Amino acid sequence: MKTKLTHLHQKITRIAGTNWGLNKDLRRRLYKTVEERMILHGVAAWAYPLSARQSRLLNSIQSTFLLNITGAYSTTPTAALQVIEGILPLHIKAEQEAVYVGTARLRKTSNYNNINFNPNNYEDGTTSTKFHTAIFQLEDRISLKKQFLPVPGLNIYTEVQR
Repeated sequence: MKTKLTHLHQKITRIAGTNWGLNKDLRRRLYKTVEERMILHGVAAWAYPLSARQSRLLNSIQSTFLLNITGAYSTTPTAALQVIEGILPLHIKAEQEAVYVGTARLRKTSNYNNINFNPNNYEDGTTSTKFHTAIFQLEDRISLKKQFLPVPGLNIYTEVQR
């Protein structure tokens, strides 16, 4: 993953340097929507609990992206860059997301910072459809009859009759 993200960082640096190209807000949005999501993909499988080595690795990966966003010197501490940008440290974000996925989606009891998260204490997510799309009948959803509204002089039809 680190190699993949290093190549991604190099490509982003080609299109958006620290003093030219995309402005700071767009570089920050790109980090939050692309790079961070790539790093945290499958976090429930590997991130809880994180080892010290994994935390350092996530910290070094995040550092390269934060340097590009802020345009700071390469000797600037990562913690300072995180505070300046208001971005949560990646190892904390990974652990939080792992607990969330475990509790909300996998419906398993999780523990984070001595706080127990029991899935029974939270509502189940709702599904968007209650029927399979293969049995969707358009004829059942649209009325082909003329319908009159009680407003005088206003008639609305769902289909033009010829």
